[in-house]
Amino acid sequence: MNMKLHALQVLLALTATIRAADAQTITVDIEDASIFDVSTTATVADLPGPDGHISFGEAMVASNNTPGRQTVAFAIPTSAWTYNPQWYPGVAVIFGWVPNMSADDEVTLDGTTQTAFTGDTNPNGWEVQFLTQFFVAADNCGITGLHGLDVWVDGSYCVIENNSAVSVHLYGGFGGSSSAGNLVKGNTGLGFLHIDQSSDNVVVGNTFRQVRVYGYVAGGFPAVNNRIGGPTLAERNFIVGTGTWNSEGFPGGFALQIVDTTNLVVENNQIGTTVDGMSIGHAASIAGILIDGVNNNTTIRNNRVAGVLATVVPPHQPGYQAGTAIRIGGSGSGLQIVGNKIGLNALDQPALGSITGIETLHWWNPIGVQNVRIGGSAPGEGNEIAGHLGSGISVANTFSGVRIVGNSIHDNGGLGIDLVTSLFVHGVTPNDPLDVDTGGNGLQNFPLIQSLTSTATALRIVGTLNSSVSSSFAIEFFASPQADASGFGEGEVYLGSTNLSTNASGLANGGGSVTIYCTAKTNSLGCLPRIGSSGTLSLGDASPFVVTAQQVLNGKNGLLFYGTTGRAAVPFLGGTLCTKQPVKRTMVQNAGGSMPPVADCSGTYSFDLDAWIASGNDPALTLGDVVDAQYWSRDVASSSGVGLTDALEFFVTP
Repeated sequence: MNMKLHALQVLLALTATIRAADAQTITVDIEDASIFDVSTTATVADLPGPDGHISFGEAMVASNNTPGRQTVAFAIPTSAWTYNPQWYPGVAVIFGWVPNMSADDEVTLDGTTQTAFTGDTNPNGWEVQFLTQFFVAADNCGITGLHGLDVWVDGSYCVIENNSAVSVHLYGGFGGSSSAGNLVKGNTGLGFLHIDQSSDNVVVGNTFRQVRVYGYVAGGFPAVNNRIGGPTLAERNFIVGTGTWNSEGFPGGFALQIVDTTNLVVENNQIGTTVDGMSIGHAASIAGILIDGVNNNTTIRNNRVAGVLATVVPPHQPGYQAGTAIRIGGSGSGLQIVGNKIGLNALDQPALGSITGIETLHWWNPIGVQNVRIGGSAPGEGNEIAGHLGSGISVANTFSGVRIVGNSIHDNGGLGIDLVTSLFVHGVTPNDPLDVDTGGNGLQNFPLIQSLTSTATALRIVGTLNSSVSSSFAIEFFASPQADASGFGEGEVYLGSTNLSTNASGLANGGGSVTIYCTAKTNSLGCLPRIGSSGTLSLGDASPFVVTAQQVLNGKNGLLFYGTTGRAAVPFLGGTLCTKQPVKRTMVQNAGGSMPPVADCSGTYSFDLDAWIASGNDPALTLGDVVDAQYWSRDVASSSGVGLTDALEFFVTP
């Protein structure tokens, strides 16, 4: 079925509902908006003028002067389509301008009425095209079914929906709050969207060439609580990208720019590629998502960012290429990049990578964005970063504390994670005693693997980490189909993690991999209890292996039960039993946390496995055993009366 005609049927039904509440309908029947033979104080009752026609200029003046909400419809006969039909075939062209032609009172512009009048004559979109900018200075306005419109919205709660080749500017610059809460939905074609000092806007289901979300923090007007996309496919935006080449042949452009925002969510969009997700979106675009200025609490989640690889053109060497899928600059705090596919085409092939997948920039700002998290340990939080000519992630020399967790990084030409030195050197940085060198993420030393053995149910890894003294570290484990020839390969499949602590000499010994698996049971307060560990698996060293649980109900009793016969995943007390029978249990302990009458998830459990083995309470638990463990706790408000964490698997090592 013709998608435009289908949209027309839906919109006409919607328009019929709207018109029931609208005061009047004004029907434009000529193209030239500057034809004006009524008074500037005319109302709907004064239309048409002596010429018997209604221009768009007359319609807007009359609508602005008439109380209530009007609908401006279009019924321009094809015989009256006189504005250069060779350049603008198949459309009625609104051209010309008169004063007061902006929307100063709530109004609906409904271009679907022209399609209903003359039929589907424009294969590239709707049948009414504007050659002039249109300004909306009122709240609660609606614009639908128009083509080629450049609309500036300085109102709130307006709906810009199902237009073609539309460019939208949501401008709250007059005081920072005069434009807010607008909905931009279902627009097609390759227009532009600029959200400027405007807040609480929702942008879903569109196709744009470029989107910019920017505020003015220095003036006290950030762009706050905007949402680009959403969790469903229907909310996905396609942002292709654009750019130009300068006189020297160097490219410059982007798909999505983020500047001076607060609480921005960018979710489930396709950014940087053609709409089919199979090709480069624009050959001059050098950034898929470009972050700059001062941004706080930004979430970039579950997007596909790919196809950003620009080429230099003559007079310079055309073989030179540039591009970064996500470029992080500026300052602020709280950036989460989770669950994205970066460099992969619509078939999830690593074929549309950039030079770098995610890059932090030092530039002029010596501080950089704080609290940056790339990936995560929860299901679905890891990014897949693949197919780039250089590194998967590059951390600039001035950035510290960039948390990179649980990602799948593979098929890149450079390092999976490149920590840039203080002298801007890229590549593998050798470990140094006590890890005192400086650069991206402090040029964190990497662990060294000493041995690796496997059993039917687990993989045992023995290694060491030399780093800063008396510090705690999370060590992640990955697998890849083949080893990298450099010896510093990437990690395609995330296996799990363990926590280690260094001693006074900066040394931590790891006796094996600790794998967290299975599904925890959400407790009666909506929290998800989580198992974890700290210390080393080697018995008798200075850092005992402790199995922990967090986010459990405060003040409730619980215990650890474990087995040595493998993993399980069977229904159990409203949740999942993650260890095979037979299982054994430790002594009961109280979760502590907040004092009554407060009820929250501040409780924790902690069990020292080294002390348990040394006590002889379980003589059957010996060196070499593979142990699966899970916490059980009281939860009287739940249907079964109990709570369950996820599970942890580890080796008992000497």
